[in-house]
Amino acid sequence: MENLTDHAPQVLLVVAVLAGACLLLVVVRYARADRGTRVSMRQAVRVRWGWVRLARMAGLTVTDKTPGLLAQITAQKDSPAPAPRVLTPRIKVKPDRFGVIVRARTLPQVGLEEYQKAARFLADAWRCTRVSVLPDGPGKVVIRGVRSDPLTTPTKHLPTGLPPADVARWELGVDEYAAPVCVSLANVPGVTVAGTPGAGKTSGINKFVCDLAPSAAVQFVGFDGKVSRAAEGDYADLVKRMFAFCGDDLTEWSLSPTSLRS
Repeated sequence: MENLTDHAPQVLLVVAVLAGACLLLVVVRYARADRGTRVSMRQAVRVRWGWVRLARMAGLTVTDKTPGLLAQITAQKDSPAPAPRVLTPRIKVKPDRFGVIVRARTLPQVGLEEYQKAARFLADAWRCTRVSVLPDGPGKVVIRGVRSDPLTTPTKHLPTGLPPADVARWELGVDEYAAPVCVSLANVPGVTVAGTPGAGKTSGINKFVCDLAPSAAVQFVGFDGKVSRAAEGDYADLVKRMFAFCGDDLTEWSLSPTSLRS
């Protein structure tokens, strides 16, 4: 007992140092994050702190009338029965620039269906535009809450300049829940990109060309009916990487100098 008392200051010092290091790490992550991620980090704190109360109000808890092991061991013969325990699912919260990703456990009578029914209550409580609930393995669900619509949020893409590992994989971007969307082009004879003006068709095609351009296994041929020359239009900056280009006149082809040298 005396040895423990003698080492108490050292133990407290170690605990304080660890706590300070964790706090410093959180501050650094918060400072380096973009504006949207900072808002989501504060949102994640509110989600964690208010989860127990919210889960009870949303019907995501279970009352366990069976005493725990410790209560059974310490119970006296004539003592009253222990009070029932209210079990709340455990969660892990991860923020990103669009909102939060919450991974939760299931309980008896609180499974995927119950989480999906409570999704609208979770959206209101977490101040999210929409919330989805999907299975995440046995006894687990993943709750995705987006604060802002990813489909209307401007994004930036920085090509790596390296050949892709799979040239038949087209990474389109994200869906309405900010999840990555990929399309397999293997054994696909053609793809149609359609939409209203300003919907992002040109940006999507430019991203596709920039991502596959470093691969020598891919060749591009451009048909742009909105222009007459290769130096005009939306794809003028990409013509040097194309094998050939044609404007509004199909009889006038323009071969790239790069393709002629190769």
